[in-house]
Amino acid sequence: MADVARLAGVSAQTVSRVSNGFPGVVEATRQQVLAAMKELGYRPNSAARALKRGEFRTLGVILFNMSTTGNMRTLEAVATSAAEEGYATTLLPVTVPTQDEVRGAFTRLGELAVDGIVIVMEVHLLDTATVSLPPNAQVVVVDSNAGDRYSVVDTDQAGGAGAAVRHLLDLGHETVWHVAGPEASFAAERRVGSWRAALAAAGRDEPEVLRGDWSAESGYLAGRRLAREPGCTAVFVANDQMALGVLRALHEAG
Repeated sequence: MADVARLAGVSAQTVSRVSNGFPGVVEATRQQVLAAMKELGYRPNSAARALKRGEFRTLGVILFNMSTTGNMRTLEAVATSAAEEGYATTLLPVTVPTQDEVRGAFTRLGELAVDGIVIVMEVHLLDTATVSLPPNAQVVVVDSNAGDRYSVVDTDQAGGAGAAVRHLLDLGHETVWHVAGPEASFAAERRVGSWRAALAAAGRDEPEVLRGDWSAESGYLAGRRLAREPGCTAVFVANDQMALGVLRALHEAG
């Protein structure tokens, strides 16, 4: 910084104000400092600036289950939107959705210094987990339930499921089977509830719920079971990957 100040003929404080984007510097002086920075190849230390400002321009993402298309699309959208606003993204995968794992992820993010946290974790944990949040961090929960503690961004799980079931019934099917996600999943349970409500509203029988774990393999096993059900003519599957497994099993069964 001293070299830049010397070349530009200004004080080190002026160089600091320019490099940090602070107002109050005459435009001609600013351009003079920027030219000196370019000539000397000087780049401001972003970590030092963040420490001084208390703003790190980084978002932390706590993500459980990186194998599902939905979660990865969510991560992609978060990272892309953050980058457009000048933020980096730090990912911390949680392999086992326990309170200890979630608490540990929060602790690690606190050590890494982030401005906000996005939690993509569908299991029944966030409304009861006792976690230590990084100071002043903003928290947003995606596709889950966090009670009144944090802001939640969710899709219309019930509306989408109900529309799918009603569509199949309108096509003339007597009833609709359902391959659901894990019982621990908020999204899965909302879809199950909407499926049941749509069948009840139409006065149709409710078949047994078949459970999967969001994977194509679990959908395949459910599909093999459905292939042995003579009354099964329509299936509502809770996610794309399980649907692929169901389709493969039904295709193999003819």
